[in-house]
Amino acid sequence: RRIRNVFQKFVPKEIVNRIVLGSATTKSVVDEFKTLTLLNIDIRGYSALSKKIGPQKIVAILNYFFSSTGEIVFKHHGIVDKYLGDGFLAVFGAPISTPLDVDNAVSAALEMQQAMGHINEYFTKQYGASLTMGISIHTGEVVVGNIGFDKKMDYTVIGDPVNFVFRLQALCKSWPDGILISENTYYSSQLPLE
Repeated sequence: RRIRNVFQKFVPKEIVNRIVLGSATTKSVVDEFKTLTLLNIDIRGYSALSKKIGPQKIVAILNYFFSSTGEIVFKHHGIVDKYLGDGFLAVFGAPISTPLDVDNAVSAALEMQQAMGHINEYFTKQYGASLTMGISIHTGEVVVGNIGFDKKMDYTVIGDPVNFVFRLQALCKSWPDGILISENTYYSSQLPLE
């Protein structure tokens, strides 16, 4: 139980269960080719802010921002795949897929957008600074599984959709706290996205 609790801070509960059960039954966690929805969130003006307030305060800001937005990802049944300096990549549909993965990603993005007011209220009081962010969402087929070597493995996603969600992120830089979804995501969603 103690090992499970420690690993769940770094790896989603479902992956820990698969690893624990897999080691008990000698089945390994295999790489899978599946359709997932990817959400990339990125802080705007991060470099300038970092220079202005210094590294210690920027770490505190990042941790608060990631805590707030990461909780929203988990609330909507996604996982944070990897941190990318001033942002992260979240995945909806792995390790377990549901028909609501696309809508969960879009709902998470909308909730993050709404949360920015509260997040910035806190940052203004604590650090005299505020943030803007951008979110891109794309749905596509990727390989998901354990990547790495025997001493350091990551459960992660690879494939063209990962690159595409980052390219999409670059297109929404001119909209503070904006969300940009791909055509694939738009047509896969059941939400009214007008």
